Formats: sequence, structure tokens, C-alpha cells
Amino acid sequence: MSSIRPLGYRPLAVPEGFPGRVDFIKSARGLGDSPHTDMPEVCFCGRSNVGKSSLLNVLANRKQLARVSGTPGRTRLINFFDAQGIVTLADLPGYGWAKVTRDMQAEWGRTIQGYLADRPQLSLALLLVDMRRDPAAEERELLDWFRERERSCLIVATKADKFPTSRWPGRRRDIARSLDVPTEDVVPFSALSREGRDVVWGTILALLADDAKAASDAE
Repeated sequence: MSSIRPLGYRPLAVPEGFPGRVDFIKSARGLGDSPHTDMPEVCFCGRSNVGKSSLLNVLANRKQLARVSGTPGRTRLINFFDAQGIVTLADLPGYGWAKVTRDMQAEWGRTIQGYLADRPQLSLALLLVDMRRDPAAEERELLDWFRERERSCLIVATKADKFPTSRWPGRRRDIARSLDVPTEDVVPFSALSREGRDVVWGTILALLADDAKAASDAE
């Protein structure tokens, strides 16, 4: 099984009330317009109706930090948020299923690839997939793109509340098999029950702690 720096992290315990205050930093049209910060960064990527805004709101304990749009593809910018001064969250434009021109889709593709390729502080990509559907070519191609660039990636299977919990293990395995990743790198998530929130945050915190230790050992 091929992998992208297999996470294999045991999620750290998430402190009560974490992350506290999460603030909007800015919207950027591309890498050149992105904020300058030394904080590690986690980006959210996926189809335009997969639930990126809902995941971000739940992680931030805010109802309207990221606007949930009923029109897929409305977000055309990279939106940056500061989580307690320890990590930046970057919400990337959604792809696929957006009712826009091909030129606009091509522009979004360049925006996303430019950011992912050249953002040095990017520590982790969260690739969101709809648990109700098997991953499509777009998800597999993006994951291959991460592999080529050795970017760490965690798969978040959204809309898990559409299934009884007894079916979650099977859907997890199916998604992992389709994407050729370890099953433990697929996290079921529900915006309604908040199931998966602490697993996502705990994995982020474990990865950041590991990166910080590696940086300290290298000094």
C-alpha cells in the first residue's frame, strides 16, 4: 500500500474549550496574496459541496466562522484563520460540481496548486470526501499530487450522520481502499453530532508536536 508520510499518530487529548478564540485573518486570491506567518498551517480541500465550511466551524467552535453556502462553488478565495496563535487554518476553494465557467475552474486549479506546491509552512492537508460516495477521480488525482510532493494528508469522511454508526467501519475501509491509504488515515466526521472533531484536532496537535520536536532536534 502506498502512502503519504503515513500519519499513524495517536491523537493527543484535546484540552477542554480548545481552540478557544479562532479569528479570520484574510482572504487571498493566491499564494502571493497569502498572509506572511511562521505558524504551521493546515489546509482544507475537497469538492465544493463536501462540507469544508461545516468542518471548519465545528473545529473552531463557531457557528458562522466560515459561511456555509447553499450554492456550491461560491468560495473563490483562500480564507485564512488564526487558531489560538498556534496554527493557521486555510480553507481552499472547492472544486468540481461548481456551476462556473471552465476558465474560472482553471483559475481555481492554479490557485490551489500554487498554494499547495509552494507554501512552506503547510504541515497537513485535510482532504474531505463525502462518506456517501466513493472517491472520484478528482480526489485520487489530488492525493497523487500530495504523494509526489510528500505532503502529509488526512482523509476526513464528512456527512457520516447519513449512515448508522454500524456502517462506518465498512465505509471507512471502502474509502481507504479506493484512495490506497491506511484505514486509520480516514476519519469519519459529522457536523451534526461533532463526531470526529477531537480525532481531527488530536491528530493535528500530535503532528505539530512531532514537527516541533524534529525542528528542535535539528538545531
